[in-house]
Amino acid sequence: MLNAIDYVLDELRFAYSYHVYLRWQTHRNRPNKDLTRLDANTLGMLVGHHSIHILECEAGPREIRMMVSLRPSDTVAACEGKIKGQAAKWLRERSGERFSRGYFACTSGQSTADEIGAYLASQGEHHGYAAQIRPPLHVDTFEPQPGDETRLQSPHARTRLRFHVVFATWRRQGVFGAQAGAAIARAWRDLEQTSRFALLKVSFVPDHVHIALSVHPVVAPGPLVVDLMNAAQVVIWRDFSADAIRARIERLWQPSAYLGSYGDLATPQVQAYLRSYRSRESATG
Repeated sequence: MLNAIDYVLDELRFAYSYHVYLRWQTHRNRPNKDLTRLDANTLGMLVGHHSIHILECEAGPREIRMMVSLRPSDTVAACEGKIKGQAAKWLRERSGERFSRGYFACTSGQSTADEIGAYLASQGEHHGYAAQIRPPLHVDTFEPQPGDETRLQSPHARTRLRFHVVFATWRRQGVFGAQAGAAIARAWRDLEQTSRFALLKVSFVPDHVHIALSVHPVVAPGPLVVDLMNAAQVVIWRDFSADAIRARIERLWQPSAYLGSYGDLATPQVQAYLRSYRSRESATG
């Protein structure tokens, strides 16, 4: 079996957009007027040393809602803990109030879940392979497994965290056929339990792959990308080495990836919702 050097996080270059909507309430949902003064600028200063970018923040007397921008190495669970810790200190100093333990989080992006699904399904047509008698592509959608909903949640939290990931082969050489794509997808599914994610859809064409997946809030998408890259490289070098040799590749992937969060609503829609929430709170306050 041929071998290639494993990928590590520090060598990867990411083009990314990682947006998360967060929401939590005061303890026992008690109203607190001081909380309404916690705006995006104030919260941004509180968490700036954590390299968390607050895109929007709207606080009412009983809850706080925000949109944040994270890095590929960040987990939603750690981000939520850092923001809540700073916000709780700010609130405690003013009123002695505290927040509830739980939180809600979901990802958003420039595209919605429906748009991502349609885009991945159309890769064969988009790249001109679908009309071939035996097109060199593999597209598959994975139905949720029993227990996935529980497996991808943390206690005291409700989350829905989804990402669209794209890898390109070394020097964009054509490596994948339908069999190789299916074999790699099986290897990735074998990682789901230990790496705490679930594949939603894959779309392989000869020189790149699109992946849609959902993760547990303690999983950072950047390190997960590394796991997926290395698992796929093992499959190619072990079972499809002739294809790798024919393509004259040194490693399977370019040391780069696109990483985009997405959700049922696009980021601009969520931001508009937060601003309308602020307007409603101001009108009733």
